[in-house]
Amino acid sequence: GSWTPESTRATLALQCLLSLCAWALMRTLPALTIALLAAFVHRCCLRMAYPFGDVAGLPIDEARAALFTGGPNGSAFPAALVGVFESNRRLRGATLLFTEEVVGSECVGVAPNGDLLMLDRNGFVFRATPQQRKGGALAYELSKERHYVGPGRPLGFHVAGEWLYVCCSLKGLLRLHLGSGAIELLSGATGSPPSPLAYANDLDLDTSGAVYFSSSSDHPVALHPLAGFYDTMRGYLLTSLHGGTTGRLLRYDPASRRTAVLLEGIFRDTA
Repeated sequence: GSWTPESTRATLALQCLLSLCAWALMRTLPALTIALLAAFVHRCCLRMAYPFGDVAGLPIDEARAALFTGGPNGSAFPAALVGVFESNRRLRGATLLFTEEVVGSECVGVAPNGDLLMLDRNGFVFRATPQQRKGGALAYELSKERHYVGPGRPLGFHVAGEWLYVCCSLKGLLRLHLGSGAIELLSGATGSPPSPLAYANDLDLDTSGAVYFSSSSDHPVALHPLAGFYDTMRGYLLTSLHGGTTGRLLRYDPASRRTAVLLEGIFRDTA
């Protein structure tokens, strides 16, 4: 058509309206995206992954909250690094051993002959034999034993004579004979009715042979779908987010072969 002042005004008005809508959309789109994302995350956080049930988090009473680090009845934060805890550089001279050879060993056991024993995250036993080198330097020769304590995720362990005592997050408390390779399950459940030891974590023995050990949670550790090992980090994160106080300190008596609960209601005991 022909040009008229009215058509020009209408075109300009439409352009201004479209520009205003575009500006408003650009201004609100980030906020809208954030709102939608927040709503999605909130809905996901209402439920925990199996086997944690339908509750995302459990309430923490004031008395227990006061025990947290930095709380009125908790340890100081930051910690006072004095005395034996004073910052130092003693580990600067340490040598890192078996990098990429032994993956995921939670600690190191010392055999009666001085060999170092390790358990990788898949349950295989490794032995490192001391080798004296020229100049007095001490090195280790690493070998993979024929022993296997899996399936499961071995965590804390301790050598006592010819036995290797192991906390396994899947099976509970067990021991392995370092000579024959025989495995004995000492404690897989406790209580009445029996409650499975779903997350046996760390241990120590006294002079009588009794085993003191911890169980971090009553929720089992799941098998990693891709890597093929029992993923304790995932279990740790889910247990922490859930907030349940299901950790326990236990004692296994070798004479009666019974396990007693010494302390319960602990939040994520790891040692």
